[in-house]
Amino acid sequence: MTTSTPSTPTSTHELLLTALRATALKDMDPSLLLHAIDIEADARGIDRTDLDHALAVASYAHLEQRRTQRGDQVADPYITHPSRNTLRLLRYGCTDQAVLVATALHDVVEDQPDRVVSLLGGSDAAADALRRHFGDDVADLVAAVTNPQRDPARDKAEQYAEHVTAAIADRRVFLVKLTDFVDNAGSLKYLADDAKRLKLAAKYAPLVPIFVRAADDHRHELGLPPEGLSAIENHLHSIAEQTRS
Repeated sequence: MTTSTPSTPTSTHELLLTALRATALKDMDPSLLLHAIDIEADARGIDRTDLDHALAVASYAHLEQRRTQRGDQVADPYITHPSRNTLRLLRYGCTDQAVLVATALHDVVEDQPDRVVSLLGGSDAAADALRRHFGDDVADLVAAVTNPQRDPARDKAEQYAEHVTAAIADRRVFLVKLTDFVDNAGSLKYLADDAKRLKLAAKYAPLVPIFVRAADDHRHELGLPPEGLSAIENHLHSIAEQTRS
């Protein structure tokens, strides 16, 4: 007579990790996104202290903002955007804490500097407040992806493409900017406003080959697993299809 050995129960963490990895980012509300980030970061052995603080700062800074409405969906609270960006990087296999923290904070200086200063205190600018609280690496990454002042005499799209090209020459800036591009350009198919979708497609289309080249250039420096690199390729291919005229 043989006896069976009781199987070890699957932990709650493992069950949640499996379920959340099978859930599309676009289907997650702000609460689930934050839980998913925590669970994914724990699974990858990342100290979440600064990341949790960054997400809380971003949530406070973007509290009154909403994303552009997609189809018949209610406009998302803005925090879904940096949260999706952060979780997407974790799914790619990114474990660089400064990159993840900067991704969570990437829009706060450009969009909500006054709220950042009111929260973090001090009499300096929002960028300096981030430097004091999160360090030079994070502040420099956020500064690198923040849009510079434009020359009104020059083409807006051309200046933006130049900014992106220069910024993503750095591999860490590339990761922050890439996940932002994937979230913005990858959601075009959900926009109900045809005119807005076509306008944004024209803006994003020239950037696809720029990101493709940078992904190839940085491929061996990103520290991502093969499945993460493959996911990046697939996302850029999908965006190319969406923006093709």
